[in-house]
Amino acid sequence: MLCIFCTEKDNYVSFRLFRIVMRLISLLALLLTLPCLAHAQNADAENHNAIAGTVTAGYLTYGTAATFPPFEFVKDGSLVGFDIDLAAEVASRMHLASSPVNMEFGGLIPALIGHRIDVINSAMYLSPEREGVVDFVPYLSISSVVLVPRDSRLPVTGYDLSLCGLRVGVTLGGIEMRDADKATENCLQNKKPALIILPYPTAQNTALNLLQERTDAAFTSQFGAAVLMQEVPGRYRVAGRPFGTEGQIGLAVAKTNPELRGSLTKAVQELKKDGRLDQLIKKWHLNRGQDVSDVEESGKASDWWVTVKLTLDYLVSPPFLKGAGITLFLTTSSLIVGSLIGIILAVISGGRFGFFRLSVMIYLWLFRGTPVLLQIVFIYNVLPLLGLKLAALTSAVLALSLNEGAYMAEIARSGLDAVKPEQKTAGLALGLSPLSVFRCITAPQAFRITLPMLGNQVIGLLKSSALVSVIAVPELLLAADQAASANFRYIEALSAAAIYYLAFTSLFMLLQRYLEQSLAPGKSSSEKALHRAQAAMESVR
Repeated sequence: MLCIFCTEKDNYVSFRLFRIVMRLISLLALLLTLPCLAHAQNADAENHNAIAGTVTAGYLTYGTAATFPPFEFVKDGSLVGFDIDLAAEVASRMHLASSPVNMEFGGLIPALIGHRIDVINSAMYLSPEREGVVDFVPYLSISSVVLVPRDSRLPVTGYDLSLCGLRVGVTLGGIEMRDADKATENCLQNKKPALIILPYPTAQNTALNLLQERTDAAFTSQFGAAVLMQEVPGRYRVAGRPFGTEGQIGLAVAKTNPELRGSLTKAVQELKKDGRLDQLIKKWHLNRGQDVSDVEESGKASDWWVTVKLTLDYLVSPPFLKGAGITLFLTTSSLIVGSLIGIILAVISGGRFGFFRLSVMIYLWLFRGTPVLLQIVFIYNVLPLLGLKLAALTSAVLALSLNEGAYMAEIARSGLDAVKPEQKTAGLALGLSPLSVFRCITAPQAFRITLPMLGNQVIGLLKSSALVSVIAVPELLLAADQAASANFRYIEALSAAAIYYLAFTSLFMLLQRYLEQSLAPGKSSSEKALHRAQAAMESVR
């Protein structure tokens, strides 16, 4: 009798849904609070860290982008490479343990400036632009080469005027961009067309686009070219001789930490003096000389069943399972929190207080008007400078939830506005409280109206979760990208990731379909009973 405007089934579903959501929110709040509690309990340790010059006492925390073999890459779920071994040796000489933080290359410098890591150890080239932001401790000289497809008919003879007018792929933010700019200047000085420079996020993306003929040539390191030609035999060749022999790579340190820079410099000098650095160079075949045109190409099977088997192996591998679990957790937790934020904002925006409505408008303007990637980086790297340091996973959930809340607010507002005001008035006239009117009359109808939009929003959120890899959250797409960086099997790695994404989206779509059918008008048992009663009355008449 208290809920005359909604069916018994709708009332039961909405009540059960409310209890489930509240329980999930409570559990999620507990999970999100644990990292903050741990951070508070370790306050004394962090004070000691500030004195020692490291983020975590007893550890040298370094950031790396494990997509650049043989320097850093993922093999069998573990970080390996020359830089990984170098970090362990340097940390040992500083009486510390090495602690890697694996993230996208573009997030390394923001993480360093935000005091998330002590040092960048990711084969980072020294450049004037970077040296204006961070300090470097050089440890190795490196050259670059011009890479072209094996069967290319273009007359590319190396780093010379033969590149003029061609599409050249380079790694975004790498020294290759500077080399491409110099080549363009040389072409213009000789009255030839400039290079068409195409930057890509990683060296693997550059090589892949060259293979797919989206570029005519590519600049890459001599060692990266050697690994590429071994892992993908018969598809590439080096044009001309190596160039840029003055290039150096080094450890990057914040300019505000000269003490740590001095310790790192001393450790690297000790490695050079006792011969350990030369041993690492030989271990990872970085002493093969300047000529990589004679690299032996290892033949590898390319049958279709090998592709299928490797794809299945990726599906059940620990990195992919962990990445899929993190992606699903990010999506569901951000959806729950974002939906709660959106409902609250939608209710406030329809209230009478102008100050609160203005606050909601500013919130929507801010989070809908800026990229979600910027919001993720801001919460993770900028908030620590303001005294609030959250764990990477907590930062990711918070950023995605705040962004999702802005869009959910508009969706919820459209659903609430679609419910006729007369129904709310009638509910109040029957003695229902405002909360009962919202729960029993407004919410079920608004939820049913906005369900298709909510489904699209969930799928969009699932795909947006891939952006959190920039703050070292090992989600699914990062796992796929790093798995492919070790052997350049992008078809298999990305296919495995696509299977997971399709499985998740199919699950959400089935759930949406079930809810739509359950809440569709005329589907509830009470409505069917009412229709039968009306039919019986008509027959009596």
